[in-house]
Amino acid sequence: MALKVGVVGYGLAGKVFHAPLFPAAGVDLVAVASSDAAKVHADHPGVTVHPTPAALFADPDVELAVLATPSPTHAPLMLEALAAGKHIVSDKPFTPTAAEAEQVIAAAAKAGRIATCFQNRRWDSDFLTLRKLIDSGALGEIKSYRAHFEFYRGGVADRWQEKPAPGVGIHYDLGAHLIDQVLRLFGLPDWAEGDLVIQRQGGEIPDGFHARMGHGALRVDLFANYYAPDHSTRYAVHGSSGSYMKRFMDIQEDQLRAGMTPLDDGYGVEPQDRWARVTTYDGGEASTRFEPSIPGAHHQFYALLREAIEKGTPPPVLAEEARDTIRVIEAIAESSKAGKRVSP
Repeated sequence: MALKVGVVGYGLAGKVFHAPLFPAAGVDLVAVASSDAAKVHADHPGVTVHPTPAALFADPDVELAVLATPSPTHAPLMLEALAAGKHIVSDKPFTPTAAEAEQVIAAAAKAGRIATCFQNRRWDSDFLTLRKLIDSGALGEIKSYRAHFEFYRGGVADRWQEKPAPGVGIHYDLGAHLIDQVLRLFGLPDWAEGDLVIQRQGGEIPDGFHARMGHGALRVDLFANYYAPDHSTRYAVHGSSGSYMKRFMDIQEDQLRAGMTPLDDGYGVEPQDRWARVTTYDGGEASTRFEPSIPGAHHQFYALLREAIEKGTPPPVLAEEARDTIRVIEAIAESSKAGKRVSP
């Protein structure tokens, strides 16, 4: 039997980044909290539309609630959902502060429910491919890791993501994905330093991000801004036995925006001209190849979450992992203000 889910919010995130993933994951959308019932029913005619999050949390048909809402609402809505007995997914960032994340973790334990964060970029094609190479030892011991999450958005729009508020800024938006991936590969850093800046005319929140981290002798550099094309550098990772060089962003977001779903042929599959260049060394001799990309699979987040709810396996993203991402974001923000390294 499919897991029954309700989505709070039906803007871009709810409509494009969450709902299209459900069918391929064995998840059934049964309810949406939205002020625009016509918009919801145009896509999902049989779904119950609730006027408020509280009404959705009170719906006995909903087993799992998904927050596709502004970042400042995540912590209070997660606590409300858990108190109503629902499993809960928050879009990233999990919470604006690590202290709020701890409150959610405690509430989930008390309720006997799962609280998790939609860190979907763990299932990007490029990251899956990179992780396979690192885990297999093909690159040796990683010495330098550089990742970019960039695209062009020169203007400042009138939307909540551009207004100063807790959990808002490029470090919480794109930075949360970059940091989550680093923590999955290398764990918490020994130290972090950051540079947050407002680059666009009329901007009110940080929209330029450079973070540096140390993991022993490994150095990590992360970049995000709104003044770069999406075909610029994505990864430059160098190890004792090889390197991974990747351009272009993962293809799934563009496919979802165009109306594709994981059930469609070609979903998540990168064309050959987007494959990464991998160089390995054997006895001092260099060998370079283009590495076939593992297909991207954002829907696996929900497939694994359904399994966790039904069988008691670990959820795909632990709340403690999401909290640690926020710890690093806070350390980077503190470092940017203080001008010195900070230990998360």
